[in-house]
Order: sequence, then C-alpha cells, then structure tokens
Amino acid sequence: MEKPGEPLRQEPLRQSDQFWTDSRGIRRNQQLTRQLNLIDIEILDHGYFIGDLQWNQFNVMSPFGRIYYMIADRGYLETEQGRMDLLPGHMYLIPPYTRVNLRTDRRIEKFYFHVTLKYAGVDVLEGINRCFCLPLDDRLLSDVIATFSGSSLPDLLQLRALTSLTLSEFLRRSLPDLSQRLALASTYREVNAYIEHHLSASLTGRDVCQALGLPYESVRRSFRHDNAITFNQYIKGRLIQEASKQLLLTDLTIQQIAAGLGFSDEFYFSRL
Repeated sequence: MEKPGEPLRQEPLRQSDQFWTDSRGIRRNQQLTRQLNLIDIEILDHGYFIGDLQWNQFNVMSPFGRIYYMIADRGYLETEQGRMDLLPGHMYLIPPYTRVNLRTDRRIEKFYFHVTLKYAGVDVLEGINRCFCLPLDDRLLSDVIATFSGSSLPDLLQLRALTSLTLSEFLRRSLPDLSQRLALASTYREVNAYIEHHLSASLTGRDVCQALGLPYESVRRSFRHDNAITFNQYIKGRLIQEASKQLLLTDLTIQQIAAGLGFSDEFYFSRL
C-alpha cells in the first residue's frame, strides 16, 4: 500500500516482453503491438469554453471522462472527497460516472475534451470515482489551442495525439494501478467486443457464448467471479451507458434511442 505522499504505482501493461528477430534482422515486440491495437480513445466533444454562473451544475455524473485545461479565472469541483479548485496553469481529469458539482463564483475559461479510453472494449477509467489534477505545461496548452483552430488532417491527428498525451500523463503520474483491470479486459476481449458490436436489449450471456463457440456455464461462472457481476447485469449496464451517452450527445428522442437499442417498450426503457 502506498504511503501518503508517494506516487501511485503504475504496473507495466504487459506481463512479459515477447521480443523476436525476424528474417531481416528486425527486432520486434509482438505482444506490445497487439496491445497497442486494443487501445481505443474516442473524443466525444471538445471546445473552448467561457462561462459564468450559468455553468454551475449539480450532481453531474457523465458516462464519459472530462479533461479540463484551465486558461483563465477559476472554478471548483465539489466531490465526495471534498473541494478541488480549478485554477489556471493546471489540467484536470474527471473519470466517467464520478459525481461532481461544477461550480464557479463568477467566470471560468477553459478548453475541454469529453473522452472515453477503452482497452479491449472496457473503459479503463470507469469506477475510479475521484478527480485528478496536474500542472499544465504551457507548450501543451498552446499546442491544443493551435490545433483546435485548424481543420486539416494533420491538425486532427495532432489533436488526437495531444489528447492521448494528456491521458498518458494522468495515467503515469496520478491514477491508481490499473493493471488488474487491463488484465481482465484482455482476458474477456472477445466477449467484450461481441457485446459492443451486438449491444441490444435482447442480447444475453448465453447468446454471446453461443456466437463465440464458448461453453456457457464455465464462462458464466468465471465472468461473475472475475468481474463481481453477472453476464446479463454487465449487458444491462452497457445498455444504460450507451443510452445515456446518446441522450447527452445526440439529438435522438427517447423513442428513437429505445428502438435503436432493441427495446420494444419505450416506457420500460425510460425507467432503466
């Protein structure tokens, strides 16, 4: 257990290196390449924001992560752990489903991203339930603002790279050890991928196993043991998350979202 003041431990993503040299003498790491392709960062929204007292919101609990780069003035977050001031020269991470009050006493100016960070189909930031703060490098902020102002393919690629760089800084310097979560995501990557691509109110754990040619009873038991949740509870949770994201980020009606996710009864869907 870390002592107060010590940096949080970060385990390597891979358990062992798989180096090999091909016929042309090129040294490769096959496992690292495979793991890189399991990482998916999705930018759901972004913008340069200047707000006043109308920005104040209570009991915010979003199905995505929030990154704030503070530029001017100030605000603060009210969390279960207490108050966290939003100050210029700092950047902040609010993980998904972390309940916060967003507050300012007068004015706030910031750049923000709404993001998901998935590894093997699992949002690795979910469930952390506390906010994080790091010093904001002037060069990083200027690069974010500069690329945001452009619209070319290089600008878009750089903006994604800067988002990745920001997340890597939080992972390296602030967040708790996520190695167990990454290992579980890798173990169930085929299951998670099938659920993501076939997410529907009618989908069951038995359907998933049948489609993947897996023994249902043994997978069902191991999934519940490893994740502390049943197959069907996990699928229902993913349905709620996807519905919440679509309600927040699209113009679709509840009826349209319910139909798209396979609910025959929109009133049952609205009570989820």
